[in-house]
Amino acid sequence: MNRILISILLCLFSCVCGHAKVKVLSIGVSDYPETSGWSKLNAHNDVELMRSIFPGTILLENVSATRSEIQAQLKAFAINAAKGDTVIIHFSGHGQQIITKNSTDEIDGVDEAIVPFDAVKRKTNSYNGQNHLTDDAFGKAIDNIRESVGPSGLVIAVIDACHSDSMDKDANQSGEIFRGTDEIFGSETMSDTEISNIRNAYHNQEKTSLAETSDMSDVIYLSACRSDQRNYEVVIDDNGYGSLTYYFCEEYKNKGISDLPTFLSAIYHGMENNPTLKFHGQVPSIRNTIGWEAPLRVVTPLPKPLNKADDSDRLSHQIVISSIIVACLIIIFIALWITRKRKK
Repeated sequence: MNRILISILLCLFSCVCGHAKVKVLSIGVSDYPETSGWSKLNAHNDVELMRSIFPGTILLENVSATRSEIQAQLKAFAINAAKGDTVIIHFSGHGQQIITKNSTDEIDGVDEAIVPFDAVKRKTNSYNGQNHLTDDAFGKAIDNIRESVGPSGLVIAVIDACHSDSMDKDANQSGEIFRGTDEIFGSETMSDTEISNIRNAYHNQEKTSLAETSDMSDVIYLSACRSDQRNYEVVIDDNGYGSLTYYFCEEYKNKGISDLPTFLSAIYHGMENNPTLKFHGQVPSIRNTIGWEAPLRVVTPLPKPLNKADDSDRLSHQIVISSIIVACLIIIFIALWITRKRKK
């Protein structure tokens, strides 16, 4: 009887465990081909960090992280995921804006794209952006996984890249490593005015709504920066990491994801308070269907520096005040002297 009871309990336990798996796909590109135009990154450290936190992680790194391989793995995750699973899709590499082929799809006329190993930086006669993975294509793959894991599951996309037209055009002179580029793919033949119009119409991705249906899981999109910012790497113990990857792994290790709002807040505040990211004003973008919102940021304005004219005016004012005080003291002294003279 006891053996039967134990067997039943073990069966139930294995069933419960089987429906509560965390499945992870980590994609990292550190060394793009030299002919691609992309700089080297520390994405290898990111995928190794993910693997240390999630031992069963499936890795696509460098030459394995082509667009076709990424899409094949995303499709496999959608097929193999079970109801109730938590699926984490992680990408560490470059990102780029790309002129949209259908201008009605995007308010600003550009798509955001992650840059697989076989995507190049500039349009050529033989390359028309076919290996860039746009946010639309990526989002559809994520939605397929959401349908597979169902309402009891969860999908988290961790995008440690950047799709930036950042104002920090001189940042590459500082020695810091950042991800992404201010060059819009497909804009090579456009005039400065046309490019300027695109930048002026730039639409921040934080405001884009997410699909929600009764047969889909919740989803969380974590991006290392807003879509109009650059993503800087952080240095921890002399090792460079993607800022989002590092804080995502740290908070998962410390808190887990049983309390998602607390988990997301910890990531946000960790990045917000990092000295490097704080200096550049970089904050993560977290879009989600669980109702979490980023805290309001209070920016204290710096005191307005005085220019030379202000300094001169202030000095003149101080001289006038000092002269008046001295004159008053002299008058008081003379009045006291005269009073004493008369008494004698």
